[in-house]
Amino acid sequence: MAVMNQWPTTTAQKVEAALSAAARDLSALDARVEHYQVPEGGYAPLTGQTGSEVFSLEARLGPAHRRPGHSMWAVFQVFDPTQPNLALTRFLDRRDHDGLPDEDPRRPVYSIALDGRLCRTFLPVCNRALSRLDPTGRGRSQHVDSYPGRVSLGNLFQSPLLAVGMFHRFRTDGQAAVMIVDFTEPIAAPAVQLVKTVMARRDAHLIPSTTTKSAVHVLLRGQAGAVYQLGGMSSAVDQAIAIARQYLRQ
Repeated sequence: MAVMNQWPTTTAQKVEAALSAAARDLSALDARVEHYQVPEGGYAPLTGQTGSEVFSLEARLGPAHRRPGHSMWAVFQVFDPTQPNLALTRFLDRRDHDGLPDEDPRRPVYSIALDGRLCRTFLPVCNRALSRLDPTGRGRSQHVDSYPGRVSLGNLFQSPLLAVGMFHRFRTDGQAAVMIVDFTEPIAAPAVQLVKTVMARRDAHLIPSTTTKSAVHVLLRGQAGAVYQLGGMSSAVDQAIAIARQYLRQ
């Protein structure tokens, strides 16, 4: 099946407008909006389609930690025309010269500067953009955040503080819950779990990696124009998306 016009025109225009406004707010991070279509794969396991049509907000957070020639990116993708206020966020390193992603599960490394831009700048802007897309008009939205990689030694003390901010403001930003998956950093993850237990027991989900791989693929465009399907996530993503859908139906 050719993937064309899975999205109703009005809905697609609203998504593009919301993400374009968010990209302007993130102009200091070299943010851009992309539109991807693939005839097979992508987010098909989550939508029941053969392929995927995705609207993507992508922002370069800065040079990758101690990796010349690479940058860390945040990728926020709206993938389901029946729930435009649902998204998946993935953080990754990409090569500067061709834009190809690094699929090493030990990457990216969240340094103090990179993690600060991610949690204090990128995610709040995405939260506000997504809440405008609630088809019920209630301003409710939900994204699932895939956090592969690890935290730099210098950032171990900042990570719990960033988690405090995240758990403190998520409802104000329109999110029904905090949903973090595949975050397996051996030191930082327990600290974030502790913050979650204290601040948001009910509406926070930290789902560790499973031994089963997810069939979902994030879509990215290389500088040559080809669309790349990035896998490497575990079935924790699928679990979290199912929970997110339940929140949005409430």
